[in-house]
Amino acid sequence: MGRDKRLLLVDWRGEPVPLWKRQLEVLRELAPAELLVSGLPDLEYPPDAKVVPDVVENGGPLAGILSCLKIAQSKLLLVLAVDLPNMSSTYLRSLVQASTPGSGVVPAIEEDLEPVAAVYPVEAATVALTFLQQGKRSVQAFARQLERNGLVNIQKVASGEMALFQNWNSPEDLASSP
Repeated sequence: MGRDKRLLLVDWRGEPVPLWKRQLEVLRELAPAELLVSGLPDLEYPPDAKVVPDVVENGGPLAGILSCLKIAQSKLLLVLAVDLPNMSSTYLRSLVQASTPGSGVVPAIEEDLEPVAAVYPVEAATVALTFLQQGKRSVQAFARQLERNGLVNIQKVASGEMALFQNWNSPEDLASSP
């Protein structure tokens, strides 16, 4: 992308806000027990958001998931990537409701998993650590392994929900956004 995605502006309820603030507001609508932000404490995050640095350097999103799984106070961790500007609290709530202690939910569009808007049981930390120790960083492969281990179920994304998963990975994605 060439710039910090967290700082990209998105229209949130008629006002331009940085993506990171929008995502925290979406999560707050779920009244979580805790708000964890994976990354560096380099922005003025609100006091109710705990910044969690990666325990494995250069591990990509999987390292962030691992770090949050390791300190989560709950049995389940809801993950929401910063670059999903259309994701709704309603959809995320449905993922949480479909989860049970020890078993999370990963959405899928066709055969492609959407592992950065998913619910993981804290038991998934062992798998994440093993992957990272082996030099594997793929969150897709991680989620597939969790499915094989019985730690997540895959939930098909309905056609009317696919727009929730539009992500901003390139300047072209940003330019084509409504």
